Amino acid sequence: MKSIRNALCVLAAILALSGAGLLLAREPLEAPKVESHDLYVKDFAGDPTKEVRAQLYTFPPHSSVPWHIHSDAHEMAYIIEGTLTFERAGQPPKDIEAGQAEYLEPNVVHRGLNNGDVPVKLFAVRIKPKDKPVTTEVPAP
Repeated sequence: MKSIRNALCVLAAILALSGAGLLLAREPLEAPKVESHDLYVKDFAGDPTKEVRAQLYTFPPHSSVPWHIHSDAHEMAYIIEGTLTFERAGQPPKDIEAGQAEYLEPNVVHRGLNNGDVPVKLFAVRIKPKDKPVTTEVPAP
């Protein structure tokens, strides 16, 4: 009887340690990802080297995009829902609320953050060179 009890105790200890190992091996929780969807991409009238690109972004609560630039692109952003914290290098953060718009000059280092508990929906229109990426990540200023 003692040997069965000892065997069960050893088995329980092995299972407990195995479960702890699996628990420790799990990936840490990742921050929610910002989603973007192209709504419209067309040639810019009068300049075949440029395009007009309209996108819809959804920032889940407590999410952000990394510091980046839009190479040689003009951007107009409009907040549809929620409040986005907009950071430009060298300037204090600025909250942009639903119904407000913001213009971003070409090549400005910036990022957007949703510090709130509700999603943020942002509509962005860019006029950009066709041969440049939409965004280029850069080091934090």
